[in-house]
Amino acid sequence: MGSLFRTADRVLPGSTYRAVAIVTITIIAVALSYGAISAVSGFAWWQTLLLAMFALGGAAEFTFVGVIAAGGAPILAVLAGLLVNSRNFAFGVAVGPFFPQDWRALIASHWINDESTAISRTGHNDRAKWHAFLLMGAAIAIMWPGGAMVGQWLGNVINADLLGLDAAFPIILFCLIRGDLKNKVTLSLTVIGILIAVGLTPLLPLGLGAVTSLSVFVFVAAGWAVRSFIRRRSGDNRAEQHGVDQRSADQGDAELPGAEQRSDDRTQSATRGEGHR
Repeated sequence: MGSLFRTADRVLPGSTYRAVAIVTITIIAVALSYGAISAVSGFAWWQTLLLAMFALGGAAEFTFVGVIAAGGAPILAVLAGLLVNSRNFAFGVAVGPFFPQDWRALIASHWINDESTAISRTGHNDRAKWHAFLLMGAAIAIMWPGGAMVGQWLGNVINADLLGLDAAFPIILFCLIRGDLKNKVTLSLTVIGILIAVGLTPLLPLGLGAVTSLSVFVFVAAGWAVRSFIRRRSGDNRAEQHGVDQRSADQGDAELPGAEQRSDDRTQSATRGEGHR
């Protein structure tokens, strides 16, 4: 165990530990809010705990509890939670390049979420990203269910809506990605996603508005497809033009005055050379 922590000290800078500590504090605050809302909505403590342990996605759990509290059918609550957590597919693509290709990936995949993905980006190489991901993932796996249980027990004391504890979650995520927003393409896609989510939130059930921001990847995929098509067409046109130019050059050489005589002279010279040998 000691060697494991010494290895982590060599791999991860102090700034990563500070970031993990700050994010963990906000996670506890949001977990308290989730537990309090779950208790007020009539969920038993064991239901709150199991949902926190196995879903391990704050937005999905808030959505599930919100749909049930609003009188929705349990199956609709499950489908809504799955839709909200579908964003983890994008996170899986982001962390895949540095994930180990063995049994550890099966276990760590349960820890893929907004925070662990964001913290992993602080690593300077694949090994550092992997360690940062594990550190943040383990902190969430412990503190999220624990905070939810405390919130469940204090559900009649904490006014989650009044305190606005759930607001800490998006704020800290924005702070983590603000460096990436210096890239113009990333900033443009982020703004488009925000506009889509804000515009559709009043029209969709609780929690689903934010998921619609993922539709921005449709524009990215379309852009890549168009660019790839243009590049292929340009390559084909260049190859075709090169072939035309080559044929024109050969034809031009053949039409030059004395070209036939020079060809005969070269043939005779080659024949004499063969005779000497």
